[in-house]
Amino acid sequence: MEISEIVSQSKGIHQWIVEKRRTIHRHPELMYEEFETSKLVQETLRDLRIPYQKDIAITGVVGVIGNGEEPCIALRADMDALPIHEETDVDFRSEIDGKMHACGHDCHTAMLLGAARILKENENKIQGTVKLIFQPAEEGGAGGKMMREQGVLQNPKVQKIFALHVAGTIPMGTLASKEGTLLAGTSSIKILVKGNGGHAAAPHHTIDPVVTGSKIVVELQTLISRELNPLESGVISITMANAGSATNVIPSTMELQGTIRSLTSEGISKLQKRVKEVAESIATANRCEAEV
Repeated sequence: MEISEIVSQSKGIHQWIVEKRRTIHRHPELMYEEFETSKLVQETLRDLRIPYQKDIAITGVVGVIGNGEEPCIALRADMDALPIHEETDVDFRSEIDGKMHACGHDCHTAMLLGAARILKENENKIQGTVKLIFQPAEEGGAGGKMMREQGVLQNPKVQKIFALHVAGTIPMGTLASKEGTLLAGTSSIKILVKGNGGHAAAPHHTIDPVVTGSKIVVELQTLISRELNPLESGVISITMANAGSATNVIPSTMELQGTIRSLTSEGISKLQKRVKEVAESIATANRCEAEV
């Protein structure tokens, strides 16, 4: 099958894919809650006469095209949204307050459904099997791991798997990739700094967890700038800081949350270890405690 023919067929279902994406975008669902999205995927696969298994990793779906034998490749898309309130002014904006497809998983799911339609229309040309993996809980829920543990890469054994991610940093209509690792692994950070609260007018009678927590946030950045090899990649971002509920009271605790990113498992482990060491040491030096 020629590439030009695939492109022509894809353009022919462009609006169909767009409508799928917009439907999914209007109804975002968080990790392991993608029941309506999963239902849409199942209904679409059924309409396309593609056999599938459902309820894998709670809401995951796997469709199968081809003869059921090896060689087997898989195409994968994630389905979950984020706990973000959508402020865009488009006619297909999220209809659920506090939830939004802000990471493009609505696009990924719709694109895989489009690929499923094209592949099904050309199934007689497939010598082997293509698995269509619709994954829940990519946003921190390890949905891919759960699907793998439940056997989606077996029977027949998947020899190669392909996925993509939309990006606003390259021109529309462009595909970009590279040899080797492309996207980083991630780990979450949660640090609870414990001090001794009291009146803000008498800070000498308190042990201030806010000042200590602020020092931790700043110092964590030196793990990247002063400990990581400049030729390696890593990120530590503290994205949430919560403490106190009154302007005249120093709270007794401060909670920090964020993310660690690295291109290797070893890099993730190293940064995790150092985050814990730095946070606990700074807390001790400031008469606080830190739970990491």
